[in-house]
Amino acid sequence: MRVLFLSISMFLSFLLQAQIGGQATFKFLNLSISAKQAALGGKIYTGLKQDIFQPAFNPATLDSSLENHLGVNYTDYLSTINYGNIAYAGHFKHLGTVYAAITYVNYGTFDFADVNGERNGTFGASEGALILGYAYQIPHSNWHIGSNIKFILSALQNYTATGVAFDFGLLYQNKTQGIATGLVARNTGWQLSTYQGTREALPFEIDWSFSKTFLHAPFKWFVTFENLQNPKIAFVNTAHNTQDPNGNTIQENISITDHIFRHLIVGLELFPRKRFNLRAGYNFRRGAELSQKDERFGSGLNFGFGLRLRKFEINYAYSNYNYAAGSNFISIVVHLNEF
Repeated sequence: MRVLFLSISMFLSFLLQAQIGGQATFKFLNLSISAKQAALGGKIYTGLKQDIFQPAFNPATLDSSLENHLGVNYTDYLSTINYGNIAYAGHFKHLGTVYAAITYVNYGTFDFADVNGERNGTFGASEGALILGYAYQIPHSNWHIGSNIKFILSALQNYTATGVAFDFGLLYQNKTQGIATGLVARNTGWQLSTYQGTREALPFEIDWSFSKTFLHAPFKWFVTFENLQNPKIAFVNTAHNTQDPNGNTIQENISITDHIFRHLIVGLELFPRKRFNLRAGYNFRRGAELSQKDERFGSGLNFGFGLRLRKFEINYAYSNYNYAAGSNFISIVVHLNEF
């Protein structure tokens, strides 16, 4: 029973195929869902201390230290878009620690108009997912394996689409040396129902993270390589086009270095063992794709802080996309076992 759920999910993860980019649906599944994660660049898979939201991205990070932790996250995203998450981990006899989370996105209200542009009321759009996860530590080793199953619902006016997705994660932790590494295959699955018969792939991706905590220095650093299933991830950004003296357009030159760095996310956490933490991260792909020519305005930069008390903790993050847009994250985690 302990490994049945993991075995089924592993099998489906390697059996199913999916694509990324504009071909995928349910893209909200790859949004950062906690302030800690967002502050460090958006995608961390090696585990963050007592972060109840982390197993939603790498299920192998689930362990007994998260039992009876309840977390709520709210994100003021872009324009009128906002999203939130709630997560909990509980212990069940003969099974161990089990994880459950709900995530939702509210895209706001839109004007309803006919083909002639005549307005006739408003409508809304939203998406959500129920996530259930389980992890298992391989006996007498530092290796952990885990899997999530996600039940997905998307609603646009009177139309709905549903789907199911699986995550499979590996985690290695050596607490003596302060190192950890995690490998994840995320969002492999399929649509169960579509809006109007057009079936799309899910936003599948393979990501790898490494982190190092220095035993005699007050910081911890993180490195993540995202979307490893697509080596050539960079594309020409028309905002970076230039013109020659004759007025001809010169496109941005994409090199192998551009492809490599656009997989890269780096993060740094100060005072990881203390009750107050400072965090910063940089997402190279976001910085390259969302910046304007000669006007970066910190695109791809993230930062935040956390305060940890006995019974609860609060974390905040800000993610900068370009000079016109950024997002605020606030996460609160309650340690119910302390009451």
